[in-house]
Amino acid sequence: MRKVRTAIIGMGRMGKLRYQKMEEHGGYEIAAVCDVSVEKLPDYPVAKYSDWKQCIDENDIDAVVVCTYNQIIPDIVCYALRKGYAVFSEKPPGRNLSDTLRMKKTYEERKKPILKFGFNHRYHNSVLEARALLDSKLLGDVVCARGVYGKAGSMDFADEWRNHTEISGGGIMLDQGIHMLDLMYYFLGEFVEIQSSVDNLVWKDIHAEDSAFSILKTADGKVASLHSSAIQWKHKFNLDLICTKGFISLNGLLTSTQSYGEEQISYYRKDLEARDGKLGKPIEHTMCFDSDESWDYEMEEFYQSVVNGVPVRQGTIYDAVNLMEMVDKIYTHGL
Repeated sequence: MRKVRTAIIGMGRMGKLRYQKMEEHGGYEIAAVCDVSVEKLPDYPVAKYSDWKQCIDENDIDAVVVCTYNQIIPDIVCYALRKGYAVFSEKPPGRNLSDTLRMKKTYEERKKPILKFGFNHRYHNSVLEARALLDSKLLGDVVCARGVYGKAGSMDFADEWRNHTEISGGGIMLDQGIHMLDLMYYFLGEFVEIQSSVDNLVWKDIHAEDSAFSILKTADGKVASLHSSAIQWKHKFNLDLICTKGFISLNGLLTSTQSYGEEQISYYRKDLEARDGKLGKPIEHTMCFDSDESWDYEMEEFYQSVVNGVPVRQGTIYDAVNLMEMVDKIYTHGL
């Protein structure tokens, strides 16, 4: 197995997780890690840096993995692309659409570049099963969706970097709601008409929003509603996909905190003749999952792109631009 020599920039929770998953994969050789608090890093047997440019410049690498604050993502991504390296970056793709377009410009200036953004929810087992169901046409065509993705804040929520817009670019919508928006985009397509209400309903003293409600519509008439919340005191993930011949419901999500409950997908076929005995209560088909391989699938796709030239399928720069255009509309197209 060819080893992909990699530098990880940003060793917070996500950087440590990526380190672990790349080690478990076996196809990565981590050459260096970088963090502004380098003195606090565990005793990794690799070179350690506090300056990201020095980390990239001083190592013989194939790829750069970016796990930093949103504010400096575009600087690192563009620098690494210009150096000719493959790049994997956590979401969101910068603080705003301008940041994303800057990365797109650099990407398109390079020859055969590799750039992937980490929208790992597409790799969850329930989402993979929903994609297969939709592709099978068993339930007809998807026509609308409803999604709720919410979490509670914390005792130090007001001081978190994610709520300082000069660093993050936005609040709960950009931090967590973008995952639900990405899934809706994945299943329904790009939304061109958007109305929204972005508010501070409880956390009045933070710079960013604690709630975002959106109604979205595609060019071909599909409709979705999205609620992203930092005041969902019991963590919640729910996505319903309504189709012409039935519907799919994704409930719960396996995460490191285990706070979103069991991950499962249920689907129901339309039964207007009530053949199972009761109108409005069709037969339920449910699958439950007790493991999360989303991070593994994601790093495998990046590996195949670097080693075998397989095109990036999920989290492309064009996905990123489309998403950030929609996020921009959510923040600016108020009800």
